[in-house]
Amino acid sequence: MAHIADDHIGARIADYRKLRQLTQTGLAQRAYVARGTIAKVEAGLTPATPAIVAAVARVLEVDVAILNGQPYVSEMRQDKLDRMIAPLSDALDLYDLGPDLGITPRPVREISREVDRICLGACATEYRGIGEKLPGLLSELTTAVSLLPKSSPDRRQATMCLSWCYWVTYEFAYRLGYHQLAAVALERMGWMAEQAEDPLLLALRLSKRSSMLLRRGNNQLALKVLDRGHQLVAQCDAPQSTSATAVSGTLYLAGAIAAAQAKNEDAVTGHLELARKAARHIGRDVPRVYWASFGLTNVAHFDVATSVELGKLGAAMKSAKKLHFPPDHPKMRVGRYHIEMARAYSQMGKAEAAERALHRAREVAPQQARYHPLMRETIAVLVRRQRRAPQGLASLAAWVGM
Repeated sequence: MAHIADDHIGARIADYRKLRQLTQTGLAQRAYVARGTIAKVEAGLTPATPAIVAAVARVLEVDVAILNGQPYVSEMRQDKLDRMIAPLSDALDLYDLGPDLGITPRPVREISREVDRICLGACATEYRGIGEKLPGLLSELTTAVSLLPKSSPDRRQATMCLSWCYWVTYEFAYRLGYHQLAAVALERMGWMAEQAEDPLLLALRLSKRSSMLLRRGNNQLALKVLDRGHQLVAQCDAPQSTSATAVSGTLYLAGAIAAAQAKNEDAVTGHLELARKAARHIGRDVPRVYWASFGLTNVAHFDVATSVELGKLGAAMKSAKKLHFPPDHPKMRVGRYHIEMARAYSQMGKAEAAERALHRAREVAPQQARYHPLMRETIAVLVRRQRRAPQGLASLAAWVGM
């Protein structure tokens, strides 16, 4: 187990800052962050938010994953996830090699049902189950798409299934810290969505691309990518349909996060209002429509998340009191919400509330919580602020590998 005093994002930022021969003031000026914030982050006394990590990484010319300490190889080894990365990488490389004559694909309808199950698993952050199934499924679908006639309805369904498998691969690799692999999967998703001739799939891919841009702190390019996504939605056969509205609403929510990272409060309000209008048009939560997990519940969640990102912690707490997740809401979303609340409580100095939120994140989506850098960062901050960590907090630290 790494020593918590040394194993945190702030310590890694300090190391790279010194290697680049920058003072805390110099780094703060170049990253457009207050020097006091840099000092607290480096000391491990305040959580390093994704926006701060992205801004600092840009100045230090280092990948965000390195500052986050990802991937967490020892924990992946314990969970038997490490052995799944190489087969998945190999399966992604099969995309243009034609059919594998050693594979006899099942009927497309049967494969489609399995793809639905694996998409459900992704929304539930069941990484191990996903990693075991994905390589074989990618190989089977790649062969099926190669063998089916281009005019066949089955081929279009197969291309859509393969596109969704690439999306799941992106989610799997991204959440575990393999961001280059995730980027490859996202490119494959776009390539296959074009063959499926589905503008909504292409638009949804752009929402994920915007997330990767935000990870690097490039919120302006992220917003341009999202604008292109809205153009694609407008090109679909039924732009007022539930599917199109759900994808459009998802793009608005991604825009709200991008605007929050840019500290543009007016733009955040505008994006959220457009997302709320889209959700009201649908009239209900639609967690399985294009796997966008869109609806009024998700808009309420992003209302809280953007307030936390803007530093409006009082407003975030007020909004959080009104938020209630339905039983079928994706665990990925609920778990992320509790991690965000833990960060907010930590910033407010409410250690007990932060710890409760961390435990709740673990209960709801354990594999997501175990591999989420903000979960680890918040735990580490809470431990360092106390002379003796409570048993529950110490248990969480050990569980994530700190």
